[in-house]
Amino acid sequence: MTNINILGVEVSDITRARALAKVRNFVEGDYQHYIVTPNPEIVLKTHTDSNLRKILNHADIALPDGFGLRVASLILGKNLKNRIAGADFLESISALAELEDWPIFLLGGKDEKVAEQAAWRLRYEYKKLVVSGHASGGIVDFKEGKWQASDEKLIKKINKSGAVILFVGFGCPKQEKWIFQNLDKLPNIKLAMTVGGTLDYLAGASKRAPQFVRRIGLEWLWRLILEPKRIKRIWNAVAVFLWTTIKWKYRMIFKYRKNTAAFIINNKDEVLLIQRANEKDVHWQFPQGGIEPGETEEQAVAREVREETGIKDYEIISIHPDSHTYDWSSWHKLNGGYKGQSQTIFFIKHNGTNEDVHLDPEEISHHMWVYIDDVIDNVHEKRKKMAAMAVEGYKTTSS
Repeated sequence: MTNINILGVEVSDITRARALAKVRNFVEGDYQHYIVTPNPEIVLKTHTDSNLRKILNHADIALPDGFGLRVASLILGKNLKNRIAGADFLESISALAELEDWPIFLLGGKDEKVAEQAAWRLRYEYKKLVVSGHASGGIVDFKEGKWQASDEKLIKKINKSGAVILFVGFGCPKQEKWIFQNLDKLPNIKLAMTVGGTLDYLAGASKRAPQFVRRIGLEWLWRLILEPKRIKRIWNAVAVFLWTTIKWKYRMIFKYRKNTAAFIINNKDEVLLIQRANEKDVHWQFPQGGIEPGETEEQAVAREVREETGIKDYEIISIHPDSHTYDWSSWHKLNGGYKGQSQTIFFIKHNGTNEDVHLDPEEISHHMWVYIDDVIDNVHEKRKKMAAMAVEGYKTTSS
């Protein structure tokens, strides 16, 4: 299976037959899996919701649900050959589940009546399909940092149903986050899949565009005609998405992302190195990060130091006169939307103790203090040039 990165989201370029073969392996295997169905609107949401992006990129399959993704892939120099709508794949899985006698559970819809009618429709279409349960999920609220549907009664209902496949249609980002946070509480469920408004289509609460309209990529126009109030969402999914893709492509060719790096040194001439939590290999580097809209470079580096290391007793003593600029690999360009990075190195004096470091576990997995003359030897190969530049710059400014 090939993945194509579209504005930072890994989309699966996979045929329906291959995807169904994976579904079979998922259900018959020992582990839990989930499938997501990103479309242009969902991809745009990830630019303001990094957790949603992580959830999408951790999915076992990310079905490209939207003609705009194919257009975007061509703009970005790739070719997304396959497009599988989530609504169609739900029916493909249902047909396979009928054949294999796999019970399914429907979760979502506008209300309980919709969930019930969707279940009835699937039973009518697939006579031997076991729909072992359905629920709207009640009101899905954001509480205590999580999307929560109803209460523990819902979890118990799904577990008691005996279902091995769960379709969740809460809409984005509720459905993705609900699956990510609750799948481990549902040990019988081998496969969960996001289905957006598919249950509403099945129940007849919403009317889907005809096949030929979907084939030529004008489903958005059909929705606009039927539901003019969706104009803002459709504008984002069509115009804003394509314009964002064009800008992404332009930046990949011409622009460097501005970044700040923190050269944090203590009173013993030891420098703080960190290892990011999302790195697969041992990758020691300086704390660093991008500049948010409206931030100065000084504000950005202060935020990175505070959020990533928890250090509070420090002062910025100087800034390296030169920036460190480097190009990204092809994958990083597609993922980050820039040609590379231009880093401003800040020299920061830590006035406290080494024990004052309190890492953000979502960002940083490990840290260590290294004597200044050993920094270059300890950082990752990709960071050695910048590390040498920082060490030399610090020694020059402090001499």
